[in-house]
Amino acid sequence: MSEKRGDLKHFFHALQRSTRARANSALTPLLKRWRYTQSSEYGDLPLKPGTARFLVRCGCMNTSADAAAMRKEYHELLLRISRATGDAPGVVGAWLDLFSEGEYGVMEDGICAPQPHCEQCGLQAECRYLASGGKDARVFGQSLAQDLLLATRGSGDLRVADMLAFVLTGERSNAVDIARAEALLKACQGLRGLFLAKPDALREMGLDALAIARLQALGELCRAWAGERAQKGRAFAHGKDFYEEFHLQLRDLKKEVFIVVALDQKNCMLAQEQVSEGSLTETLVHPREVFANAIALRAAAVALVHNHPSGDPAPSPADKALTKRLAAVATIVGIRLLDHVVVGDARYFSFVEEGIMG
Repeated sequence: MSEKRGDLKHFFHALQRSTRARANSALTPLLKRWRYTQSSEYGDLPLKPGTARFLVRCGCMNTSADAAAMRKEYHELLLRISRATGDAPGVVGAWLDLFSEGEYGVMEDGICAPQPHCEQCGLQAECRYLASGGKDARVFGQSLAQDLLLATRGSGDLRVADMLAFVLTGERSNAVDIARAEALLKACQGLRGLFLAKPDALREMGLDALAIARLQALGELCRAWAGERAQKGRAFAHGKDFYEEFHLQLRDLKKEVFIVVALDQKNCMLAQEQVSEGSLTETLVHPREVFANAIALRAAAVALVHNHPSGDPAPSPADKALTKRLAAVATIVGIRLLDHVVVGDARYFSFVEEGIMG
Protein backbone atom coordinates (compact mmCIF):
# COMPACT_ATOMS: atom_id res chain seq x y z
CA MET A 1 0.00 0.00 0.00
CA SER A 2 1.18 3.50 -0.72
CA GLU A 3 2.28 5.47 2.30
CA LYS A 4 0.82 8.76 1.05
CA ARG A 5 -1.41 10.44 3.60
CA GLY A 6 -4.50 10.33 1.37
CA ASP A 7 -4.15 6.60 0.82
CA LEU A 8 -3.83 5.90 4.55
CA LYS A 9 -6.87 8.06 5.24
CA HIS A 10 -8.89 6.15 2.65
CA PHE A 11 -7.65 2.86 4.12
CA PHE A 12 -8.58 3.77 7.69
CA HIS A 13 -12.00 5.17 6.79
CA ALA A 14 -12.84 2.05 4.74
CA LEU A 15 -11.88 -0.03 7.77
CA GLN A 16 -14.10 2.09 10.01
CA ARG A 17 -17.09 1.82 7.64
CA SER A 18 -16.81 -1.95 7.49
CA THR A 19 -16.54 -2.21 11.27
CA ARG A 20 -19.50 0.12 11.88
CA ALA A 21 -21.67 -1.84 9.46
CA ARG A 22 -20.94 -5.11 11.26
CA ALA A 23 -20.99 -3.91 14.88
CA ASN A 24 -24.03 -1.58 14.52
CA SER A 25 -25.20 0.03 17.77
CA ALA A 26 -22.89 -2.13 19.92
CA LEU A 27 -20.00 0.05 18.77
CA THR A 28 -21.28 3.31 20.34
CA PRO A 29 -20.38 2.62 24.00
CA LEU A 30 -17.00 1.26 22.93
CA LEU A 31 -16.15 4.46 21.09
CA LYS A 32 -17.01 6.47 24.19
CA ARG A 33 -14.74 4.30 26.30
CA TRP A 34 -11.85 4.66 23.85
CA ARG A 35 -12.05 8.41 24.26
CA TYR A 36 -10.88 8.01 27.85
CA THR A 37 -8.85 4.82 27.81
CA GLN A 38 -6.78 5.13 24.65
CA SER A 39 -3.94 7.50 25.35
CA SER A 40 -2.22 9.42 22.62
CA GLU A 41 0.95 7.74 23.85
CA TYR A 42 1.39 4.75 21.60
CA GLY A 43 4.90 3.55 22.42
CA ASP A 44 3.62 0.78 24.70
CA LEU A 45 0.74 -0.40 22.54
CA PRO A 46 1.11 -4.15 21.88
CA LEU A 47 0.97 -5.57 18.38
CA LYS A 48 -1.65 -8.29 18.64
CA PRO A 49 -1.25 -11.41 16.45
CA GLY A 50 -4.54 -10.82 14.65
CA THR A 51 -3.67 -7.21 13.94
CA ALA A 52 -0.26 -8.22 12.57
CA ARG A 53 -1.95 -10.80 10.32
CA PHE A 54 -4.40 -8.21 9.00
CA LEU A 55 -1.71 -5.59 8.29
CA VAL A 56 0.41 -8.15 6.43
CA ARG A 57 -2.58 -9.26 4.42
CA CYS A 58 -3.20 -5.69 3.32
CA GLY A 59 0.44 -5.02 2.55
CA CYS A 60 0.80 -2.38 5.29
CA MET A 61 3.54 -4.40 7.00
CA ASN A 62 6.05 -7.06 6.06
CA THR A 63 6.57 -10.25 8.02
CA SER A 64 9.72 -10.56 10.06
CA ALA A 65 11.18 -13.06 12.49
CA ASP A 66 12.23 -10.06 14.59
CA ALA A 67 9.27 -9.18 16.81
CA ALA A 68 10.85 -5.89 17.85
CA ALA A 69 11.23 -4.83 14.22
CA MET A 70 7.58 -5.61 13.49
CA ARG A 71 6.45 -3.71 16.57
CA LYS A 72 8.52 -0.68 15.56
CA GLU A 73 7.03 -0.80 12.05
CA TYR A 74 3.55 -1.04 13.59
CA HIS A 75 4.08 2.01 15.80
CA GLU A 76 5.34 4.00 12.81
CA LEU A 77 2.22 3.00 10.88
CA LEU A 78 -0.02 4.13 13.76
CA LEU A 79 1.69 7.52 13.74
CA ARG A 80 1.26 7.94 9.96
CA ILE A 81 -2.44 7.05 10.14
CA SER A 82 -2.87 9.39 13.10
CA ARG A 83 -1.35 12.26 11.15
CA ALA A 84 -3.55 11.50 8.13
CA THR A 85 -6.82 11.19 10.06
CA GLY A 86 -6.45 13.29 13.20
CA ASP A 87 -7.27 10.34 15.49
CA ALA A 88 -4.94 9.56 18.37
CA PRO A 89 -2.51 6.69 17.71
CA GLY A 90 -4.09 4.72 20.56
CA VAL A 91 -7.54 5.07 19.00
CA VAL A 92 -6.14 4.04 15.61
CA GLY A 93 -4.66 0.93 17.22
CA ALA A 94 -7.98 0.14 18.90
CA TRP A 95 -9.80 0.31 15.56
CA LEU A 96 -7.21 -2.00 13.98
CA ASP A 97 -7.50 -4.49 16.86
CA LEU A 98 -11.30 -4.50 16.67
CA PHE A 99 -11.31 -4.98 12.90
CA SER A 100 -8.86 -7.87 13.07
CA GLU A 101 -9.62 -9.60 16.38
CA GLY A 102 -13.07 -8.44 17.42
CA GLU A 103 -14.18 -7.80 20.98
CA TYR A 104 -16.61 -9.57 23.27
CA GLY A 105 -20.04 -7.94 23.21
CA VAL A 106 -19.27 -5.91 20.09
CA MET A 107 -18.05 -8.36 17.43
CA GLU A 108 -17.46 -12.00 18.31
CA ASP A 109 -14.54 -12.14 15.93
CA GLY A 110 -12.81 -9.67 13.67
CA ILE A 111 -13.70 -9.05 10.05
CA CYS A 112 -10.14 -10.04 9.14
CA ALA A 113 -10.17 -13.15 11.34
CA PRO A 114 -8.15 -16.32 10.57
CA GLN A 115 -11.12 -17.26 8.38
CA PRO A 116 -11.96 -13.72 7.24
CA HIS A 117 -15.37 -12.29 6.43
CA CYS A 118 -14.22 -10.88 3.11
CA GLU A 119 -17.75 -10.15 1.96
CA GLN A 120 -18.05 -7.61 4.81
CA CYS A 121 -14.71 -5.94 4.14
CA GLY A 122 -14.29 -2.65 2.31
CA LEU A 123 -10.57 -3.23 1.73
CA GLN A 124 -10.73 -5.97 -0.87
CA ALA A 125 -8.98 -3.87 -3.52
CA GLU A 126 -5.96 -3.44 -1.23
CA CYS A 127 -5.97 -7.00 0.11
CA ARG A 128 -2.88 -9.09 -0.66
CA TYR A 129 -4.56 -12.03 1.05
CA LEU A 130 -7.13 -12.25 -1.74
CA ALA A 131 -4.48 -11.66 -4.41
CA SER A 132 -2.44 -14.55 -3.04
CA GLY A 133 -5.31 -17.00 -3.22
CA GLY A 134 -6.92 -16.46 0.16
CA LYS A 135 -4.84 -18.94 2.14
CA ASP A 136 -2.69 -17.87 5.06
CA ALA A 137 -0.29 -20.79 4.58
CA ARG A 138 0.69 -19.22 1.28
CA VAL A 139 1.51 -15.80 2.66
CA PHE A 140 4.94 -16.47 4.07
CA GLY A 141 8.01 -17.47 2.08
CA GLN A 142 9.60 -19.06 5.13
CA SER A 143 6.58 -21.36 5.55
CA LEU A 144 6.73 -22.29 1.88
CA ALA A 145 10.45 -23.01 2.10
CA GLN A 146 9.95 -25.28 5.11
CA ASP A 147 7.09 -27.10 3.42
CA LEU A 148 9.13 -27.67 0.27
CA LEU A 149 12.11 -28.96 2.25
CA LEU A 150 9.93 -31.27 4.31
CA ALA A 151 7.88 -32.30 1.24
CA THR A 152 4.69 -31.60 3.20
CA ARG A 153 2.87 -30.24 0.16
CA GLY A 154 2.11 -31.97 -3.09
CA SER A 155 2.94 -30.08 -6.26
CA GLY A 156 -0.76 -29.69 -6.99
CA ASP A 157 -1.19 -27.63 -3.80
CA LEU A 158 1.25 -24.91 -4.83
CA ARG A 159 0.21 -21.92 -6.91
CA VAL A 160 2.47 -20.49 -9.61
CA ALA A 161 2.48 -17.07 -7.93
CA ASP A 162 3.57 -18.59 -4.60
CA MET A 163 6.54 -20.36 -6.14
CA LEU A 164 7.46 -17.41 -8.37
CA ALA A 165 7.52 -15.06 -5.35
CA PHE A 166 9.71 -17.55 -3.50
CA VAL A 167 12.14 -17.87 -6.42
CA LEU A 168 12.41 -14.09 -6.88
CA THR A 169 12.58 -13.15 -3.21
CA GLY A 170 13.48 -16.25 -1.19
CA GLU A 171 12.45 -16.68 2.44
CA ARG A 172 11.76 -12.95 2.68
CA SER A 173 8.76 -13.37 0.38
CA ASN A 174 5.46 -12.29 1.88
CA ALA A 175 1.96 -11.36 0.82
CA VAL A 176 3.18 -8.28 -1.04
CA ASP A 177 5.68 -10.33 -3.04
CA ILE A 178 3.00 -12.86 -3.94
CA ALA A 179 0.71 -10.08 -5.12
CA ARG A 180 3.59 -8.67 -7.19
CA ALA A 181 4.15 -12.11 -8.72
CA GLU A 182 0.44 -12.28 -9.59
CA ALA A 183 0.74 -8.89 -11.31
CA LEU A 184 3.80 -10.03 -13.29
CA LEU A 185 2.02 -13.16 -14.47
CA LYS A 186 -1.04 -11.14 -15.47
CA ALA A 187 1.01 -8.51 -17.33
CA CYS A 188 2.95 -11.19 -19.24
CA GLN A 189 -0.06 -13.49 -19.73
CA GLY A 190 1.58 -16.34 -17.85
CA LEU A 191 4.97 -17.94 -17.36
CA ARG A 192 5.71 -18.28 -21.06
CA GLY A 193 5.44 -14.54 -21.61
CA LEU A 194 7.38 -13.85 -18.42
CA PHE A 195 10.28 -16.08 -19.49
CA LEU A 196 10.33 -14.46 -22.95
CA ALA A 197 10.18 -10.88 -21.62
CA LYS A 198 13.23 -8.67 -22.24
CA PRO A 199 15.26 -7.42 -19.24
CA ASP A 200 14.25 -3.81 -19.94
CA ALA A 201 10.58 -4.77 -19.79
CA LEU A 202 11.13 -6.67 -16.55
CA ARG A 203 12.87 -3.65 -15.02
CA GLU A 204 9.87 -1.49 -15.94
CA MET A 205 7.71 -4.01 -14.07
CA GLY A 206 9.73 -3.39 -10.90
CA LEU A 207 12.23 -6.27 -10.89
CA ASP A 208 15.79 -5.53 -9.83
CA ALA A 209 18.88 -7.04 -11.45
CA LEU A 210 19.07 -9.98 -9.02
CA ALA A 211 15.42 -10.90 -9.51
CA ILE A 212 15.82 -10.72 -13.31
CA ALA A 213 18.87 -12.99 -13.11
CA ARG A 214 16.97 -15.50 -10.99
CA LEU A 215 14.05 -15.42 -13.41
CA GLN A 216 16.30 -15.97 -16.42
CA ALA A 217 18.04 -18.87 -14.67
CA LEU A 218 14.66 -20.42 -13.88
CA GLY A 219 13.57 -20.04 -17.50
CA GLU A 220 16.74 -21.72 -18.76
CA LEU A 221 16.25 -24.60 -16.31
CA CYS A 222 12.68 -25.08 -17.53
CA ARG A 223 13.82 -25.02 -21.16
CA ALA A 224 16.58 -27.54 -20.42
CA TRP A 225 14.09 -29.82 -18.68
CA ALA A 226 11.60 -29.55 -21.53
CA GLY A 227 14.32 -30.43 -24.05
CA GLU A 228 15.57 -33.52 -22.25
CA ARG A 229 14.78 -36.74 -24.02
CA ALA A 230 12.65 -39.30 -22.26
CA GLN A 231 14.45 -42.07 -20.46
CA LYS A 232 14.51 -45.44 -22.12
CA GLY A 233 12.23 -47.89 -20.40
CA ARG A 234 9.32 -45.57 -19.65
CA ALA A 235 6.01 -47.34 -20.17
CA PHE A 236 3.16 -45.70 -22.09
CA ALA A 237 -0.42 -46.80 -21.51
CA HIS A 238 -2.54 -43.90 -22.80
CA GLY A 239 -2.40 -40.99 -25.19
CA LYS A 240 -2.06 -38.72 -22.16
CA ASP A 241 1.29 -40.41 -21.34
CA PHE A 242 2.70 -39.33 -24.71
CA TYR A 243 1.28 -35.84 -24.27
CA GLU A 244 2.84 -35.45 -20.82
CA GLU A 245 6.20 -36.66 -22.11
CA PHE A 246 6.43 -34.49 -25.22
CA HIS A 247 4.20 -31.43 -24.85
CA LEU A 248 6.84 -29.18 -23.23
CA GLN A 249 9.23 -30.08 -26.01
CA LEU A 250 6.74 -29.43 -28.80
CA ARG A 251 4.10 -26.92 -27.78
CA ASP A 252 5.97 -23.66 -28.55
CA LEU A 253 7.56 -24.75 -31.84
CA LYS A 254 6.62 -22.68 -34.90
CA LYS A 255 6.77 -25.68 -37.25
CA GLU A 256 5.24 -29.12 -37.10
CA VAL A 257 7.66 -31.76 -35.85
CA PHE A 258 6.96 -35.47 -36.34
CA ILE A 259 8.41 -37.91 -33.77
CA VAL A 260 8.39 -41.71 -33.87
CA VAL A 261 8.60 -43.56 -30.56
CA ALA A 262 9.80 -47.18 -30.73
CA LEU A 263 8.35 -49.47 -28.03
CA ASP A 264 8.89 -53.01 -26.77
CA GLN A 265 6.28 -55.68 -26.01
CA LYS A 266 5.29 -53.93 -22.75
CA ASN A 267 5.01 -50.53 -24.45
CA CYS A 268 8.23 -49.34 -22.81
CA MET A 269 10.23 -46.87 -24.85
CA LEU A 270 13.28 -48.13 -26.72
CA ALA A 271 14.04 -44.90 -28.58
CA GLN A 272 12.54 -41.74 -30.06
CA GLU A 273 13.43 -40.14 -33.37
CA GLN A 274 12.38 -36.98 -35.18
CA VAL A 275 11.72 -37.91 -38.81
CA SER A 276 10.19 -34.71 -40.18
CA GLU A 277 9.94 -30.96 -39.60
CA GLY A 278 7.43 -28.73 -41.33
CA SER A 279 3.77 -28.96 -42.27
CA LEU A 280 2.70 -32.49 -43.06
CA THR A 281 1.20 -31.17 -46.27
CA GLU A 282 4.60 -29.89 -47.33
CA THR A 283 7.09 -32.32 -45.81
CA LEU A 284 6.59 -35.97 -46.72
CA VAL A 285 6.58 -38.40 -43.82
CA HIS A 286 7.68 -41.56 -45.62
CA PRO A 287 6.94 -44.98 -44.10
CA ARG A 288 10.57 -45.92 -44.67
CA GLU A 289 11.77 -43.27 -42.17
CA VAL A 290 8.97 -44.05 -39.74
CA PHE A 291 9.73 -47.77 -39.46
CA ALA A 292 13.45 -48.04 -40.28
CA ASN A 293 14.73 -47.47 -36.74
CA ALA A 294 11.93 -49.53 -35.19
CA ILE A 295 12.83 -52.50 -37.42
CA ALA A 296 16.53 -52.15 -36.56
CA LEU A 297 15.66 -52.13 -32.83
CA ARG A 298 13.29 -55.11 -33.25
CA ALA A 299 10.53 -52.96 -31.74
CA ALA A 300 7.14 -54.49 -31.10
CA ALA A 301 5.26 -51.22 -31.62
CA VAL A 302 5.61 -47.60 -32.57
CA ALA A 303 3.70 -44.47 -31.59
CA LEU A 304 3.51 -41.26 -33.59
CA VAL A 305 3.63 -37.82 -31.95
CA HIS A 306 3.49 -34.45 -33.65
CA ASN A 307 2.50 -30.90 -32.76
CA HIS A 308 0.15 -28.29 -34.16
CA PRO A 309 1.71 -24.80 -33.84
CA SER A 310 -1.79 -23.30 -33.91
CA GLY A 311 -2.46 -24.86 -30.50
CA ASP A 312 -5.52 -26.74 -31.76
CA PRO A 313 -4.80 -30.50 -31.69
CA ALA A 314 -7.77 -31.48 -33.88
CA PRO A 315 -6.35 -33.65 -36.71
CA SER A 316 -6.31 -32.27 -40.23
CA PRO A 317 -7.36 -34.35 -43.27
CA ALA A 318 -3.62 -34.80 -43.97
CA ASP A 319 -3.11 -36.15 -40.42
CA LYS A 320 -5.89 -38.66 -40.89
CA ALA A 321 -4.70 -39.77 -44.31
CA LEU A 322 -1.12 -40.20 -43.05
CA THR A 323 -2.25 -42.20 -40.02
CA LYS A 324 -4.32 -44.53 -42.21
CA ARG A 325 -1.37 -45.08 -44.54
CA LEU A 326 1.10 -45.80 -41.73
CA ALA A 327 -1.35 -48.16 -40.01
CA ALA A 328 -1.50 -50.20 -43.22
CA VAL A 329 2.31 -50.33 -43.46
CA ALA A 330 2.56 -51.32 -39.78
CA THR A 331 0.39 -54.34 -40.47
CA ILE A 332 2.63 -55.38 -43.37
CA VAL A 333 5.90 -55.10 -41.41
CA GLY A 334 4.46 -56.73 -38.29
CA ILE A 335 4.85 -53.78 -35.93
CA ARG A 336 1.86 -52.45 -34.00
CA LEU A 337 0.91 -48.80 -34.47
CA LEU A 338 0.05 -48.05 -30.86
CA ASP A 339 -1.29 -44.50 -31.26
CA HIS A 340 -0.92 -41.18 -33.04
CA VAL A 341 -1.01 -38.25 -30.60
CA VAL A 342 -1.31 -34.63 -31.74
CA VAL A 343 0.01 -32.11 -29.21
CA GLY A 344 -1.70 -28.72 -28.91
CA ASP A 345 -1.68 -25.94 -26.34
CA ALA A 346 -2.60 -27.62 -23.02
CA ARG A 347 -4.59 -30.19 -25.03
CA TYR A 348 -3.96 -33.28 -27.10
CA PHE A 349 -5.76 -35.55 -29.56
CA SER A 350 -5.31 -39.32 -29.46
CA PHE A 351 -6.40 -41.29 -32.54
CA VAL A 352 -6.89 -44.40 -30.40
CA GLU A 353 -8.90 -42.66 -27.68
CA GLU A 354 -11.11 -41.07 -30.32
CA GLY A 355 -11.62 -44.43 -32.06
CA ILE A 356 -10.29 -43.42 -35.49
CA MET A 357 -6.95 -45.23 -35.67
CA GLY A 358 -6.38 -46.64 -39.17
